[in-house]
Amino acid sequence: MTKGEEVQVLVDYDLFETNIKDEIGIYLSTAKTTGKHLIYFPVNEEWAELTDDQISRVAAGKVSKKNKEFSDRVKTMVVTYGA
Repeated sequence: MTKGEEVQVLVDYDLFETNIKDEIGIYLSTAKTTGKHLIYFPVNEEWAELTDDQISRVAAGKVSKKNKEFSDRVKTMVVTYGA
């Protein structure tokens, strides 16, 4: 999958009291350890980790300008320690 690509949820999934089935999310990355995909959902401004069988790609490899701008601003959180 391509960072910023849109995916649609195929299953009932409660994301902070919002059923995101059929909602469109923005793919960001895939965890190496679990294989789950990190996806942002504008409908409730929340994040979910979903598996391949829970989502479908809306337009494989295509990223809108709006989604590219958003996904380019997302950074992986890192732990830093004070000096």
